[in-house]
Amino acid sequence: MMAKRAILAALGIGAAVVVTGCSSSAEPAAPADGTSSSAPQSTAAQAAAESTTAPAAGPELVARDTALGTVLTDGDGFTLYTFDEDTPAEITCVGQCAEIWPPSLGAPQAANPLPGSLGTMARPDGSQQATYDGHPLYRFAKDTAPGQTSGDGVKGTWHVVVVDPAAG
Repeated sequence: MMAKRAILAALGIGAAVVVTGCSSSAEPAAPADGTSSSAPQSTAAQAAAESTTAPAAGPELVARDTALGTVLTDGDGFTLYTFDEDTPAEITCVGQCAEIWPPSLGAPQAANPLPGSLGTMARPDGSQQATYDGHPLYRFAKDTAPGQTSGDGVKGTWHVVVVDPAAG
């Protein structure tokens, strides 16, 4: 029993040394007595707040004519889609879904007048996804050339973003 405690104590001290050794020299480690340091500490909440205040520059959005009507594309001409399972509060296309439907990241810019509003929404990983009228935007991996719209109607939940440029 004593040997087990000694091993656990040694592991705890080793872990503390590793954590202390990895801390930034700009921010001192918290005191061992559990009190807080007077130096400001960066937190995950602060980092998240900073990332939501200034999203990176994102896609240039363009209204382009296709066989499905005038649809929203990125600056490279690739069609953008929305996913019915996303909600105004949650992006649900993550993991393997996001490999097939890559999110359009960053703050979008309109290349020509658009009738809808542009914005961003936080993804579960903290990155900012471009939105149009509050809907997160995606490309479809199987669209291999500009102007393709093969993702429209997939599983009944994926749709091109149809826009009326005259309304902009």
